[in-house]
Amino acid sequence: MAVSVEDQASAPDATLSWKSVVLVLAATAAIIVSGMLAGFGATALFDVWARAEEPRAFAAGEPEALQTARVAVSLFGFQLATVALVLLANALFTRRGESFVRFAAPRGGLKTFVLATLGLITLAFLYGAVVFALDRDAFRQDISPFADLMKAQTWWLVLIAAGIGAPIAEECLFRGLVYGALRRSSLGIGGAAAASAIMWALLHAHYSVYGIAAITLIGIYLALVREKTGTLLTPIVCHGVYNSLIVLILAFAPNSSAVTG
Repeated sequence: MAVSVEDQASAPDATLSWKSVVLVLAATAAIIVSGMLAGFGATALFDVWARAEEPRAFAAGEPEALQTARVAVSLFGFQLATVALVLLANALFTRRGESFVRFAAPRGGLKTFVLATLGLITLAFLYGAVVFALDRDAFRQDISPFADLMKAQTWWLVLIAAGIGAPIAEECLFRGLVYGALRRSSLGIGGAAAASAIMWALLHAHYSVYGIAAITLIGIYLALVREKTGTLLTPIVCHGVYNSLIVLILAFAPNSSAVTG
């Protein structure tokens, strides 16, 4: 008998042993470290190429284009390695009868994507408005590095990394592998959503306290979206649209430089 996505979302999975949970968390740590090494490797290769391009870039008055491209290449390296390793880890766990990464169209189709994305944007806007009112400097601290990258002609590389690469890689890892395992432990859905969100926030530890709190809040929301719809596609789309909007606003909004100081 066929099982719908909604049935998958509502039907409880078999409880996962803590041994399996530890294996998943160890795999997650290994994936993050490997992803970072891949990012460093991609950056090193880019630097070799950039040495030949640097004189031309400076002559054209575009040195920031290389710096922005360098950041994007580092992100691409991390993201590609992360996705590949998550899929490999999930394949190995699937052979043990413990699959955590699920891709399927959610019931409701486009409407589900739209509502979930609007919910995320509303949540982020309200939180951002509160932070901006309480501590404008912290808000600027988190936004300013990205705004600087948008000044280069290669800003579109950041759009690809943030709008496509990051959602796929981070959702597969944190809402797929990590949340998928923890929700079947004694933590349950709520505990798994919080724990996976905190782990995701730690990956953004360079943000302000408000920024880390925002990442945690968004992570919990995306985990609940994944739980409700039964598929990773929904949080991936939400995450992608949200990140893309931020990049486009920073790239084209006339007052973005004023906001970031």
